[in-house]
Amino acid sequence: MTTSAAHPRPRGVPERLAALRVDAVVALAVGGAWWAAVSLARRWDYWHPQSIESFWWAGLWLVVPLALRRSWPGVAFWLTVVVYPWGYTSPWLSAWSLQSAFHLIPVLLAVFIGARARSAPAWVSAPVGVLAALWLEWGTLDPLVFWVRGDVPAPSSNVTELLLLLSLVAAAAALGAVFARLDDTLASLAERNRELEALQEVRTREAVQSERVRIARDLHDVVAHHVSAIVVRAQAVDRVGGDDVEVYRDAVRWIAPEGRNALDAMRSLVRVLREDSAPLAPTSTLADLGAVVERMRGAGLELDARLPRAWPACPAAVGLAVVRVAQEALTNVVSHSAAGRAAVSLDHSGGRLVLEVTDPGPPRPAATPGRQGNGLMHMRERAVACGGTLAAGPLAGGHGWQVRMEVALDGQHVE
Repeated sequence: MTTSAAHPRPRGVPERLAALRVDAVVALAVGGAWWAAVSLARRWDYWHPQSIESFWWAGLWLVVPLALRRSWPGVAFWLTVVVYPWGYTSPWLSAWSLQSAFHLIPVLLAVFIGARARSAPAWVSAPVGVLAALWLEWGTLDPLVFWVRGDVPAPSSNVTELLLLLSLVAAAAALGAVFARLDDTLASLAERNRELEALQEVRTREAVQSERVRIARDLHDVVAHHVSAIVVRAQAVDRVGGDDVEVYRDAVRWIAPEGRNALDAMRSLVRVLREDSAPLAPTSTLADLGAVVERMRGAGLELDARLPRAWPACPAAVGLAVVRVAQEALTNVVSHSAAGRAAVSLDHSGGRLVLEVTDPGPPRPAATPGRQGNGLMHMRERAVACGGTLAAGPLAGGHGWQVRMEVALDGQHVE
């Protein structure tokens, strides 16, 4: 894993500067607390440090790495482990060697920051941190250099203190490595969360689109059937009415209630969309197929209907789908076929419902060339939604049209 993916620190200059402003405030607060603590301790009669300047120096190098810990962690690490021990042991501070265990805190903090940010991994920050700690402990690294060269015996020091130094530096490096792994995990979880949010957004859009399609299909199924029948009846009266007033009156008597039925159907659909408490159950059952046939006969279509005397029991969704498909298929006959007659049959055997709607006539010339409706698509969607299949196409020989829907009585998928 790369460093950029491992540690979620700011990468661009604007982001680094923004992080620097926040971290600088935190660092100054810590430095102020250090300054206040040292100032208060100076008032005690029994505290007399060899070099008070070394405490101010240590406080300064608490502020520097804290301020740079996210924006430039590598700079924070190397500045602290080099400049801080050098200044601490300089004649200006007159410390010469480590005066307080608290003076190790800047080194330990730098080791932790370097290991966490991986600008100085644990295998780098730990040994460098040990050298910085020994520099503070002895006031110089010359004894270690001479010992490595074999010029002098190993530097003598309190073994307990050396072990404590090594343990503290190792613990800081290990803790930084642990936090680096935690940063990896958090970055991975954040990325997965973003992916899940994006996926959820896609699914939400798909759900909205699916709902729009469903509403369009329902509106088409509910309204187009009535309106098409009204249009066909009006056109038929216009062709054959002549001067016979009764023909026109009969047509108006039929068209008026059919128009009211269309309005009622639209109002019912709008009410379902507007009101949460409106009934959502299908409004048509399989038994309503007979009413569809009679309505189409009233519109002037000659229909040969072969329907069962006793309607088989089936789920409401299956019954609604059969009625809507038959309604749409017959509406298409009225709108697009020049035959003027059709046949509809419903057979139930072997646990299946088979609906067939056929007409023998050639297609009527389209009012708008090249334009096709959504009827066939809606019929297929209805059939598939309840586990069925639908086939539509010309009859053998190329004359006429057939729509065949097959669905299981229990609503299971048809093989």
